[in-house]
Amino acid sequence: MKFSRLEMKWKVLLMAFIGVVGVHSTTLAQTPVQEYTYDVSRSFRLNPISVGIKGTPFLFERAALGTIVLSKGKVYEDIPFNINLDKGELFIQTEGVDSDPFLVRNWERVETVDSSPRIFTKERIGLKQEITEELWKDEGRKIVAVHRKTFIQPYVQRDGYSGPQYDEFRYDISYFQLEGMQSKEIKTTKSGLKTFAGSKDKAVQDLIKQERLKVEQPADFKRIVTFILQEN
Repeated sequence: MKFSRLEMKWKVLLMAFIGVVGVHSTTLAQTPVQEYTYDVSRSFRLNPISVGIKGTPFLFERAALGTIVLSKGKVYEDIPFNINLDKGELFIQTEGVDSDPFLVRNWERVETVDSSPRIFTKERIGLKQEITEELWKDEGRKIVAVHRKTFIQPYVQRDGYSGPQYDEFRYDISYFQLEGMQSKEIKTTKSGLKTFAGSKDKAVQDLIKQERLKVEQPADFKRIVTFILQEN
């Protein structure tokens, strides 16, 4: 069926109108991640609770205090910071609670200021540079945790029988052993821990039961790593 030039023009205008209406009728659950991360960064000093999105892209629910070491050696102490895991970005806040966060690009190390300091650095895992949490370090070897948050959108079309659907920042954590340029993942399954623990496997299993350790918690996994690698 052929359309006249005038009919084609009206058809294009109608499609454009439908497209505009569709954009304005988008629900909060479909808010683009770019808009969401911008809004959250503006409320960096607050507890970033999402509306229409489950979770946030940040590591901490509230900004932590830390010592920031820059690549040229300059050090800033007691600086509020947070890490956008979705984009691998470090934000700091330098001028009080009413100031906006500042993106830091040339940092090398961050250490939290608390009774159990956590150390974050940048390491190459495979072909990608990742923000890592240092759990163990000796000469030539590191054990690190890699925190990740991935933005996931619902892929099933909502119908009248299903409940509300939300976009989600899905959190997962992996552990790696680094030696030189090589990285090897430490699996947290029972067989994976057995391989990593070697002759200390039974003692490690007993430790996990006695102290009720959870391998998905970096502080608990650090306790396990320290037990395995410490000198007898």
